[in-house]
Amino acid sequence: MKKNRLLLVFILPLFVFLTVQAQVDFTQDLFEELAANINPIPYIETPAYKRVELDNGMVFYLAEERDLPVIEVLGFIRGGMSQESMEQAGISSLMARLMNTGTKNFSELELSRYKELNGLSLSITSSLDHYNVTANALSHDKETLFTLLAEVLRNPKFDGDYYYRIIQEYYQALLQHFYYDGSLLDMYFNSTIYGDHPYGYNDNLGLVVAALQSMTPAAVESFYQENIDPANIIMAISGDFDLAEMEELLREKFADWETKGTELEERRVEENEANYNRIILVNKPDATQAKMKMGYSFYDNSYADRVAFTMANLVFGGGDFSSRLMDNLRSKQGYVYGIYSNFRLNERGGLYFITTDVAPEKACETREAIKAEFLAVKEGQAEISEEELFRIVNLYNAFFPKTYKEQISVLSEIMYAREILGEGEDYINNYISEYNNLSAEEVQEVFARDTFPERFLTVIVGKKEDVLPAFQEQGIEVEVVELF
Repeated sequence: MKKNRLLLVFILPLFVFLTVQAQVDFTQDLFEELAANINPIPYIETPAYKRVELDNGMVFYLAEERDLPVIEVLGFIRGGMSQESMEQAGISSLMARLMNTGTKNFSELELSRYKELNGLSLSITSSLDHYNVTANALSHDKETLFTLLAEVLRNPKFDGDYYYRIIQEYYQALLQHFYYDGSLLDMYFNSTIYGDHPYGYNDNLGLVVAALQSMTPAAVESFYQENIDPANIIMAISGDFDLAEMEELLREKFADWETKGTELEERRVEENEANYNRIILVNKPDATQAKMKMGYSFYDNSYADRVAFTMANLVFGGGDFSSRLMDNLRSKQGYVYGIYSNFRLNERGGLYFITTDVAPEKACETREAIKAEFLAVKEGQAEISEEELFRIVNLYNAFFPKTYKEQISVLSEIMYAREILGEGEDYINNYISEYNNLSAEEVQEVFARDTFPERFLTVIVGKKEDVLPAFQEQGIEVEVVELF
């Protein structure tokens, strides 16, 4: 079978289920009802589009859609948090906040009024490998929309009178996260698994708080100049417009923006064997339950068997209420309140992980039970069956098309596949075809080969007096972190 490498980083199985779950209240009965029906294999229509590349390297994917008088923009700027240094932890998020606030030609109040009066929406956010750009407006306001977009991207003002207020707001938000169990879990897990790689910086609350105290507008300006370049920007634009007119407008707004030839840092995540079987307990005296995260470094976004692994992981722990982990550890053994497995294929290194909430005194047993579930599949004692695979594929066929209800969603993924992953434009339907033609034997082989329970790093946030005794009785070493 031809192996496809065509699933976007942000199109993860859990994302598909959660997107739909936001619209429908899913219950066990509803899942069983959907699984009982044989859902048709979906087909996603590829819109007619034009790829436009300016001389400065900026790329646009344009597709007309005349049904509604609206224009939508989804874009990526390569770089993101991966370009930070430890001394600049959090600077990419700060820069994005400031870009959303004011520019050299618009004060904070003027920018806010310009958006409000013209009915414009524009936001820039940071992620591990990219900045994400989203914007929309009514079609008769397209001139003002792209004037705004060009202004925000090209003329940000980092030394405005709002700078220290934004810093203080960011600082206060970070301090609040020290009291959230989930934030502490992510901080200790990600900062440990990624070590000194930038992927772990933004979840390290203490590191970001310390960096913010010495960060200056000049430092943010310098980071912007070093990282934001038209040659690293790609945008999908869909809506009620004429292709030729839109291309002309984009050239007017962006063609004279000169590229600086920015070279991004491509530092890879290095796996740390010292984390294998390591257990960290973050003592939170007021915790009423234990939050636990287990995982290890995984493949990057070039992983060739991602489709088969996706289906296997949905069977194992990333899917519905009847996944192996949910059925065995929640329904049958009563160890956990909920449990999910997931994986991320980032550009510079991926991650496989399991998250669960558990009664504190059951944390040790739960950890061992999770490892036992992995070994049962990996060693062939409980192989993935054709029935399990069919059920997941059938459910996936029902949910998957809902991700592509809007043309902008299809167009932006085509753009991402071609420009970031180097794939073809029909990758969505190739992906659908591949998962529908997988056998249980193929899925079992990939999951057994590419899961590594012996490498688990385990981080637990909970009350030490409730969590620790069970580990001590088994003679299992646990590192205890005291918060205060």
